[in-house]
Amino acid sequence: MIEAYIYSSCTSCRKTEEILKDSGTAYESRDYFRNRFSRDELKEILDNAGLDVSDVLSKRSKVYKARGAEIDALSADELLALMVEEPTLLRRPLVIGGSGVVVGHNPAKLGALIEANTAS
Repeated sequence: MIEAYIYSSCTSCRKTEEILKDSGTAYESRDYFRNRFSRDELKEILDNAGLDVSDVLSKRSKVYKARGAEIDALSADELLALMVEEPTLLRRPLVIGGSGVVVGHNPAKLGALIEANTAS
């Protein structure tokens, strides 16, 4: 099963969901701005996907642009807590399947993830 963590107002997230829908593959979608992560839940998702918190940091977010030096000085645990508080810091979309992870909108990688998950 593929899990897509999205923000419904995000153009890249909508494009990713469109690719998932058009593929016919089974997936679950969660708008993590409406249904926020807990700290432990986000940590578990990242751990299970083999990602470090720095792998999913959005340096294009307004929060990062305003507080970049402060954010860069945070420990991984502190950054995780801040991402829960400020979900714009989490790169989106985040798509996780049994065979891999796609961070951000990347149609080629998403297609490969869908194909690998369909084949398994």
